[in-house]
Amino acid sequence: MIIDYINPFVDASYEILSQYIKDGSLKSSDISLSSNISSVSGIAAMIGLTNDIRGNVVIELDMETADKIVFMMNDNKEGLSEDIYYSTMKELVNLIGGLSVTKLEKYGFNVGLTPPMIIKGENVEYIISDSEALHVRLESSMGVFDVLVAIVSYKG
Repeated sequence: MIIDYINPFVDASYEILSQYIKDGSLKSSDISLSSNISSVSGIAAMIGLTNDIRGNVVIELDMETADKIVFMMNDNKEGLSEDIYYSTMKELVNLIGGLSVTKLEKYGFNVGLTPPMIIKGENVEYIISDSEALHVRLESSMGVFDVLVAIVSYKG
């Protein structure tokens, strides 16, 4: 796993979340390698990477943090439907993925994104890829955002 391919995802996660968490509290608290199996207690949104870089990007949140970011992304509207809730979570991971792709394009990479997928539940295990993933924990006044990036292959 090459850090140059992963930094755009870390930077994009921070930039996108900073647009919604404006109190300056968003900080990276931990960066580590994790196994290819992750467990979510709350909600996770995942997108796949295609073309020059193949892998997956996941953002995991507990339900309280997810509720707060969904509320904020929907102009603080009350009573959102389940469809809007999940669509907003998908949009969050799409925003992070889209900005990452734009950053990677500057280095000559052609990267596509798959449609996002939602995983929800308590202690739900899933496999992010066939390789280990970079785990970046972003903490804020809103809560904790865990971003996992697993690059399986790339054209160099």
